[in-house]
Amino acid sequence: MNSTSYRWAAAIAATAAFVLAAAAPPARAADIDEFEAGAAVVPLKDARLKIEFNATDRDIGVQLFVDAEPWKTMNVFDPEGRLIFRSTTRGSMTRQGTTELFLESGEPSLDEVALEVFLRRFPAGDYRIVGKGIKGEKLVGVARFSHNIPAGPVLVSPVEGAVVDPGQHLVVRWQPVAPPNGSPIVGYQVLVVKPTSGLAGLPKIVLDVTMPPSATAMLVPPGFLLPGSAYDWEILAIEAGGNQTLSVAHFQTLP
Repeated sequence: MNSTSYRWAAAIAATAAFVLAAAAPPARAADIDEFEAGAAVVPLKDARLKIEFNATDRDIGVQLFVDAEPWKTMNVFDPEGRLIFRSTTRGSMTRQGTTELFLESGEPSLDEVALEVFLRRFPAGDYRIVGKGIKGEKLVGVARFSHNIPAGPVLVSPVEGAVVDPGQHLVVRWQPVAPPNGSPIVGYQVLVVKPTSGLAGLPKIVLDVTMPPSATAMLVPPGFLLPGSAYDWEILAIEAGGNQTLSVAHFQTLP
């Protein structure tokens, strides 16, 4: 999968690691960064941890997004207080500071890592996020994480392997997705992607639109599709907590 690479551009000079298990006692916030007495406590601007499940390829992972005042370290603790991620800047990036962080975990197939194992690895609950700003301030926030995973959208048209006329108005269609565990679907993300452009500075050509939860179709803007090209198209169903499930298909355009 790697659909996120279509939607996000993240650049960070950092040393980062997921700590999924360790023989030593779990690290706690007090073990990581030291703060001077009276250090300002500043809330994070945004903190999200969510599941992305590819219903077509049957793989699954988590995505983390943090937005804060410029920082030099950032730590994520699971609901039991165990450190699962730490990012530390070095050199010029420490002096400049980092404000946004997006990362995507590995995405093993459910044949490699069963769903129940994945959910134990990342328990539902509040994930505490603590960072140290470049001025010594303590940056704090919480990302609420659930196990409400939507079903994969059923893609109606174009069907897998279809050949379409780029000069005609193409409408992509899908079926609505039921709320997982009662958590409402809040939107659908529509992606139409030309995976290779031949341009180093713009390696993919991407149409990325978020549609309301009532939508089941979207017109691809005239002029977007190029003749004689291969495209991926994806629909992501997004539930209220942010978890998302995508389905993927492919089509070609006439020369």
